Amino acid sequence: MAQTGSITGVVKDAETGETLPFCNVFINNTTIATATDMDGKFTLTGLAAGALEVGFSFTGYIAETKKVTLNAGGSLTLNLAMKPFAQDLSDVEIKASRDKNWERDLRKFQNLFVGIDEAAVQTQILNAWVIDFPVATEKGAFIAKADLPIEIENRYLGYKITFNLKEFFDSPNNYRIAGAARFEEMKPDSDSQKSTWEKNRAEVYRKSPMNMFRAILSGSQEREGFYLYGDKAGGSASMNMRSDVFANELGKSVVPYKADPLVTPTSPAGESFINLKGRIEIHYQKGFAQANTYKDAPYPVSWLEVSGGKVKVRENGMVMNPQDLVFSGDMDRKRVSNLLPLDYDAGKAIMLQDLAKTAKNYQEKVYIHTDKPYYYAGDQVFFKGYFAYGNPYLRDELSKVLYVEVVSSERDLVIEKKFPIRDGIVVGDFYLPDSMAGEKYFLRAYTNWMRNYGPNHYFLQTFSILDPYKRIAPEETVSNWTNQGAVISAQEGQFSPRQKVSATLKISDKKGRAIPATLSLGVWDARQLVPIQRGTDMEKTLDLQGISETLGLERFSYPVEKSLKLEGKVLDDKGKGTSAAVTAFVNDFQGMIDLESGNDGSFVLDDMEFYGPMALAFSALDKKGKPLSVILDVPLKAPVALPADAFFPKITILATPVRTPELALDEEASKETKNTGGKAAIYGNPDFVVLGEDLMKTGNSSDLVSSLAGHVPSMRVTQVGATGQQQIRIRGGSVSGGGSMEPLVMLNGAIMGAAGGATAADNLRGINPFDIERVEVVTRMAPMLGDQGRNGVISVYLKDNVGMGNLSGQPGIKEFVVQGYQPQGSFVAVDYEQVTEPVEKDDRQTLYWNPFLVVDEKGELTFSFYTNDSEGPVVVEVRGLGIDGEIISGTFILNQK
Repeated sequence: MAQTGSITGVVKDAETGETLPFCNVFINNTTIATATDMDGKFTLTGLAAGALEVGFSFTGYIAETKKVTLNAGGSLTLNLAMKPFAQDLSDVEIKASRDKNWERDLRKFQNLFVGIDEAAVQTQILNAWVIDFPVATEKGAFIAKADLPIEIENRYLGYKITFNLKEFFDSPNNYRIAGAARFEEMKPDSDSQKSTWEKNRAEVYRKSPMNMFRAILSGSQEREGFYLYGDKAGGSASMNMRSDVFANELGKSVVPYKADPLVTPTSPAGESFINLKGRIEIHYQKGFAQANTYKDAPYPVSWLEVSGGKVKVRENGMVMNPQDLVFSGDMDRKRVSNLLPLDYDAGKAIMLQDLAKTAKNYQEKVYIHTDKPYYYAGDQVFFKGYFAYGNPYLRDELSKVLYVEVVSSERDLVIEKKFPIRDGIVVGDFYLPDSMAGEKYFLRAYTNWMRNYGPNHYFLQTFSILDPYKRIAPEETVSNWTNQGAVISAQEGQFSPRQKVSATLKISDKKGRAIPATLSLGVWDARQLVPIQRGTDMEKTLDLQGISETLGLERFSYPVEKSLKLEGKVLDDKGKGTSAAVTAFVNDFQGMIDLESGNDGSFVLDDMEFYGPMALAFSALDKKGKPLSVILDVPLKAPVALPADAFFPKITILATPVRTPELALDEEASKETKNTGGKAAIYGNPDFVVLGEDLMKTGNSSDLVSSLAGHVPSMRVTQVGATGQQQIRIRGGSVSGGGSMEPLVMLNGAIMGAAGGATAADNLRGINPFDIERVEVVTRMAPMLGDQGRNGVISVYLKDNVGMGNLSGQPGIKEFVVQGYQPQGSFVAVDYEQVTEPVEKDDRQTLYWNPFLVVDEKGELTFSFYTNDSEGPVVVEVRGLGIDGEIISGTFILNQK
């Protein structure tokens, strides 16, 4: 939500002008990197404002860096023509030219460049053969150069570094290194190694010059462990003449360093001068040194001399004039092996190191905001989930999988879905079957980690689902809400049907100050949906009080889920677990995964991310090649605990449904009857049946959409704007509750979801026409499919055994179908300026839904929507979180008459 900028550009060959795909583009000394696409284009986003160095690296070309200045919220274009090497030696030719002198120089270079401490021992140059050591012209000097990037693996900190070396110079009086470094986080082999890397990174940062300078800016250097001393005027002229007892020297040869002022702000904003004149002696009293400078000072001691007496630094301690700094002592020994990327989040890392592992710190809670307060059977439910954490620094350490369920009043799990959690936010949707009309349901959401805290930590609210002839009683209407942090103003005071309405939201904290925030916003028709009170309050739901400070995690048995995971077991013919090689076949040989079960037969498939159902077939054989049995563990469901006094609004029954069919329905067609293939079809008899063999006769066999349109007279296919995306219409222009005017697509009786904004045409094009037995088309409404069947149905049936799996029945093969994340659909907002066909009737209930709204530090947001055919009022409902966790909650009625 912060004001960040972006850099885009194109990389070309300087001689031929051809674009260079797969060129590495990165921000110097960070993990922020990308690669150019096939057209040589690149984009770097989320960049902090200020002076930046952009590095370019590509095999066979001279690496380059460019200095740029990025404004807050701005965008910059940076194009580059890279020069190829004049001569490109092969690895073999380079290695063959190396001799013992080169090997001696390499050892010296490694000590100077990588370092000589504990971190250096675990840091390795992977391609040392790219480094040359020319003869230096200056006496006693040592220089190195590398035309190709130096690849470094640091297993002490867990980084792979690609270093474009521009200059390396060492002499008795001077040391210079210049270049551009691209950092990549290495993947740890275990949780233990990950923890070790995090600990090492935090420790390296704590005693680094960057941390010292950052602490000096805030006046907290001594609290961070850095004590600065200067030479006393008239004291010992040389350090060699001092004793090895610091207490004897303090006040005689050295004194506490004082400067007035120590820090001087300068331009640009966010940068300052630290005034360090003379030789500065630095004692880091929170560290430990193996070789002591002083007998009574068992901690690292360093010395710093600054040319000009001024160190220019940013707020985070980054030095802007490193060429003017000369370190000796402990800090001089910290070279590349102690290098951390500039985007390393030191505050978070140190906080996590020091954070007590208590239930209070590690708790997480979720609040679900749905697009409207209650639903009708067959509706599509859109929602956004907001998380609160016991400690915000732990957000990335906690759950990444959210379970969302609809529970009946009899405690049956009617709907069960899983959604990925990204940056403390969940956005998703799911359909309600048309058979759900029991009125009294509950919406429940939780993570596996929340189960350790008990059902009271779950999100749970009443969830009314009505059949079309039922309404919420008018006496349940609420007209006044308690709003927090949100104010709305509409440009149009009164508006008419199908009119564009623009409104502005202002977001603020409890003191009335504008704040950045992430929001979700829904607008619904108050004539079709009675404005009722939400069953849960956002602030109360996300309240993290009530957990003891002393309660630990020792008794917690439910682990944090970072991804989807499957656990299984291999059993012998006696039903006992046994170790074996296991092969998992994904979606009928589309992929294979080799596993090994443990001595008890258990195996795990983890770090999975897939959407919708996935077919898995397992094969396990013993050492003699005999098939073994494979079973998958079924996790226990979270126990259902419902409140005994749950409040549900009163219901009335009317003679007319909430949505009136525009066309008369054939009574026989609305029943569940037999279709052409003899299988039960929920939509009744089709209006058109096109056989697979006939699809091939139109000349469009490679395009199922165009071929099908040639057989269905009422089917029209159009293109959407400049995107080229196709849209299908097979009946009058009726707008569904989700904002769509397209037919529903089914495959072998299963509904194909509109994941990622896919249209009906997108779903059809993914089917091979040669695999199709027939296509049934329903051009009328299909009421048994609820709102989804509002614009007709295109139902595709495949030939026998197509897509049904080729592994079934084979010896030693056990098949399973597992559910992944719920595919994400899109709410399509109606825009009458873009609609080219007449819309017969618009009775949408949800007029607008957007879960991706973000306001900047100005706290203002403008949005617009089109009304439906109703002349009544509309309700605008907003929920969100400010940048520091402030609750944003507002409900407003517009067009009140």
